[in-house]
Amino acid sequence: MTWPNEIQGASVQRAVDAQAFLALEHSGRDAIQQWQTAHLTTLIQWLLNQVPWWRERLGGRVDLHQWHTVAVLSRFELRKMLVLHGAGPVPKEHGAVAARGVAGMQVGASGHFLSEFTQRLINHAYYADHQRQGRNPYAPHACIADDVPLHDGDHVVIEASLVHGSGPQALRNFNLFNKTQHIQWLTRHRPAYLTVRPDWFEVALVHAAARKEPLAEIQQILTYGATATDSLRRKARQWLGASVRHRYVCPECGPLAFQCPRSDAHLHVTVGSVILEVVDAQGQLVPDAKAGEKPMTGRVLVTALHQYATPLVRYDTGDTAALHPNCPGCGLEVPTLSSLQQNV
Repeated sequence: MTWPNEIQGASVQRAVDAQAFLALEHSGRDAIQQWQTAHLTTLIQWLLNQVPWWRERLGGRVDLHQWHTVAVLSRFELRKMLVLHGAGPVPKEHGAVAARGVAGMQVGASGHFLSEFTQRLINHAYYADHQRQGRNPYAPHACIADDVPLHDGDHVVIEASLVHGSGPQALRNFNLFNKTQHIQWLTRHRPAYLTVRPDWFEVALVHAAARKEPLAEIQQILTYGATATDSLRRKARQWLGASVRHRYVCPECGPLAFQCPRSDAHLHVTVGSVILEVVDAQGQLVPDAKAGEKPMTGRVLVTALHQYATPLVRYDTGDTAALHPNCPGCGLEVPTLSSLQQNV
């Protein structure tokens, strides 16, 4: 399978891309590995031929059979590369490149570059998760986050769009209001779905319960950033009638894994976009978790298969997890994470 060529019509493109994500996820271990190897080979050849910094770093060649010997990319090295060299060249078909949080960036701060093609795949990976989880993408959606642009009033409104496959969205900057105001706003707004950091939201729920404030029913809470705890899941079910679905996201390249629809404890790797590895303190691969055994955890490394503007090759996310060859929650033959701890 290759990514579909750009199609006239955003709604058709979205549907085709989402189906491609899901089809690859269900294609089986061997097909996934073959597909990823082909795209990894293309990426590495591009970096060797087009990007001097990467050509020097990779020593002029890469043997995929010795992939584990490729140096791990640290966050400091990534920031230094971005500050000194800016965006990398991208294939013509990837379209224009835009900066994300790069202006005035200091080494160690968050910033990166994305091509139009990479941004398209990020957006449509999220849309594929709507289908995976059985959500109605046209239902009202709210988001409370610290990266929402500063705004006047209660929130920013994005109108429903058949073209973009989304219902009405209300975006609210986390830092402009306190816990009580956020909870009261949710009760007034009553979204079907809420995107929010789990650590903050659990504190806000406890705070509201202690004050005996009314709580709105929400169908599903979509968490990101910190790890969604069992404690939050219980509170969400008991107090809001909501299930929690976690999304493991890397700021530089988008979603790395989405929660299995049948298991709170497991996340399916976004195999259409990334290769994930788990390594120990010495940088050696941690063996895949086996059924019936306690999984070994290690540091999560990501290689982004379509992120040419900010190349990520064996990038150390700073997070830890265990890696399973199949999903223990649903049995699907797709690389799956468990015991995820995010470094926030």
